[in-house]
Amino acid sequence: MLRSTFLGYKTATSALTVSQNQMDIVGQNISNVNTKGYTRQRVDINSVSFRTNNLKYGLTGVVIGQGVEASGVSQYRDSFLDLRYRTESSKAGSQEVQLSALSDLEAVFDEITTDGLDAQFSDLLEQLHSLTSSPSDPVLEGVVRTSAEMLTQMFNNYSDQIQTIKDQQQTYLKDGAIERVNQLLDNIAELNSQIKADNISGNPALELNDKRNMLIDELSSYLDIDVEVVPLDIGGGKKIDELVIKLGGTENNLVNREEHSELGVGTNNGNTTIELNAPKIVGGEVEKDVDGNTIYELTDISSSINGGQIDGYLKFINGSGDFADSDGYTNKGVVYYEKMLDTLANKFATEMNLLNGADKPLFDKRSGTEITAGNIKISDGWADSTNSYIKNTTVTTAGDNSGATDNILRMISKFQEKLDFEASDGDPATTDKVLFKGSFQEFLSFTTTRLNLQVSDVETSYDTYSETQFQIEYSRNSLSSVDLNEEGVNLLTYSKSYNAAARLMTTIDEMLDTLINQMAR
Repeated sequence: MLRSTFLGYKTATSALTVSQNQMDIVGQNISNVNTKGYTRQRVDINSVSFRTNNLKYGLTGVVIGQGVEASGVSQYRDSFLDLRYRTESSKAGSQEVQLSALSDLEAVFDEITTDGLDAQFSDLLEQLHSLTSSPSDPVLEGVVRTSAEMLTQMFNNYSDQIQTIKDQQQTYLKDGAIERVNQLLDNIAELNSQIKADNISGNPALELNDKRNMLIDELSSYLDIDVEVVPLDIGGGKKIDELVIKLGGTENNLVNREEHSELGVGTNNGNTTIELNAPKIVGGEVEKDVDGNTIYELTDISSSINGGQIDGYLKFINGSGDFADSDGYTNKGVVYYEKMLDTLANKFATEMNLLNGADKPLFDKRSGTEITAGNIKISDGWADSTNSYIKNTTVTTAGDNSGATDNILRMISKFQEKLDFEASDGDPATTDKVLFKGSFQEFLSFTTTRLNLQVSDVETSYDTYSETQFQIEYSRNSLSSVDLNEEGVNLLTYSKSYNAAARLMTTIDEMLDTLINQMAR
């Protein structure tokens, strides 16, 4: 059996068509070389085989195919690199937020470039030493009172600055991160709908996929996410892929095909929480009410968030460290350093008040149940006193004791005494945990050093994750981005292929002309 001569035209035209398609894709790639998020495209081609299933008898001789065909257009993209990039992006996002917030907190406790609490403790100690020269002198005691008042005001100032940082981070979380995440979820769900419609009609929607991938990459910097592709049977033996995004390591859907959830900020036992308002799933399907509207349910997902900027905000805002209860955040955040400062203020006021006597306290609180850094002040009795208020002696014998200094010396020695600084859990039946044993200034130095070390540790982690993320992004770009040199080589290759296919048609035409017009002569 002779092979159909005109079948050669089909082979040549298929080569022309595919070469033209390939040059069109090269043009598309070159035109988008500077388009952010664009993924390099390629034509998927395969050879066309000769089908013999409808022939009564098998073929004899050499079996030659019927040319080439383009089966579609796809992208140079590696899902494994996407997964690795988004994982590192989540880790870097959490560390970035904590580094920024802790650095602000570090500036509050800066005892090196500015004269802070440590310097004021030293000043008060110096004034007490001066008072020993004339313990009943109201002028010298006035200097001591002024120094003590400046110390309380500095405690108040530190506390106010810490609260300001905490409020700022709360605002950044609620009005920044949460708001942006909800926008991303809405946009991704909308793109899912558009991509699904295009895929059903046979359009791969590659440019829409690029937009969606950019949004997913950004979303991964806010939350640890798992991206799943779920096949959908659309009939006729065809399937398309739909996208589902879950909170990392959980079954909580952030985006479920064309439906999406929303995040909100709440509180629980004084801690900031993240609430997920998600479509209710029953039997694998989104539950609807009688009017066809989606039914939503609210879930606290705070404990399930393990990465991203939102995780960083929660760890900083709720981190209580040694002061955390069984359900609290055990990392050291703003609550931990706030309570460390409160512990110092309370311990100092308590010890000084004990030395001066319960009837003549030196320090008091503006409000609340106990003295903290935010409410400490000198007592009204000391502030209003015009005579000697500090007890210079504990001697109760008769006679003139105005020159005694034994109690003032006790106060001075208290500054050097090794005291137990404890973290109270609020339960009098349990033994409080000892945080540190040392003097007032040593405890302050201990707190500051811990903060400095934590900032250094977080900075190292952030640099590590960022560098890894950069390397993965470089690998992704090496695969997915447009290289003008490579596209130029492809353009020459496909141009030559096109010219060769055109030459094949010319040759076949010459063969037919010889066969039909020349052989009869």
